[in-house]
Amino acid sequence: RTRCENQKNGNVRRPHQSSLGFDTLRLEGALLLPDLLEKAAQGQASGQAPEDYHVPRGFTLQEEIGRAFRIAQAQWKAYGATLERTDLDAAASARAFVEEFLRDALGYADAHATAPRIVGERSFPLSLQAAANIPVVVAPATLDLDDPDPAFAPSFAHSGGGARKKSPFQLLQEYLDAEPEARWGLASNGRKLRLARDAATLTRPSFIEFDLETMLGQARYPDFAALWRLLHASRATRTPEPVWELWRADGQREGARVREGLRIGVEAALVTLGEGFLKHPANEPLRR
Repeated sequence: RTRCENQKNGNVRRPHQSSLGFDTLRLEGALLLPDLLEKAAQGQASGQAPEDYHVPRGFTLQEEIGRAFRIAQAQWKAYGATLERTDLDAAASARAFVEEFLRDALGYADAHATAPRIVGERSFPLSLQAAANIPVVVAPATLDLDDPDPAFAPSFAHSGGGARKKSPFQLLQEYLDAEPEARWGLASNGRKLRLARDAATLTRPSFIEFDLETMLGQARYPDFAALWRLLHASRATRTPEPVWELWRADGQREGARVREGLRIGVEAALVTLGEGFLKHPANEPLRR
């Protein structure tokens, strides 16, 4: 009965999904190792010293996060008041909020609207550019990031043909997979914000999602601090590669160490079991 009620209320957690201690933070797929992401959310991973976040002299990292949180709360208060209005352009309102949020709360000073991007024969209707090679797809708050809509379908640059519908997240993923210069990107509908990476070889979605509506609407500072540590502009602008790539490499090395430990344990277990079988007095045929 509880399972049915949870399904009805949309509360069933899908496989491969982790909240990492915050119910406003969700990891889907294998974008980053969960343990590594949890460390980064708490500020305990590589590249998370105050100077890595470009904190001005005279301020602490916590003061910068606190300042950003107050800005984000004010932005959400203004944006949240528009969500039930039908006399406004929902798409334009979401774009304005996301651009302001990225610029003033997360430090993407160069965030700006962008024209559709052409890659090969296809035209991708992107919404914003957060930083160099960090594209952003923004949907209206009324559209879920996984719901298909004609506005987010790439078209062929010259003929105008192509798929009739794509979801906002599909548009972002297809652009990242098609454009060699863009490895990471963001998708948002104002209520939620996702970070994704090019993944042409993956067969299912892989992303980190933040529930902005709950986080800012309920003034959850610890959750916002995790978001800020994970998505601040300094994560995207580090050279020669984004900090996210550093975290992926750290996670892959950690995963290799875990697999090696498992290999040793499995080998020891097999030897122990084999010796036990061979020593048992009833196993003469096995010994032969």
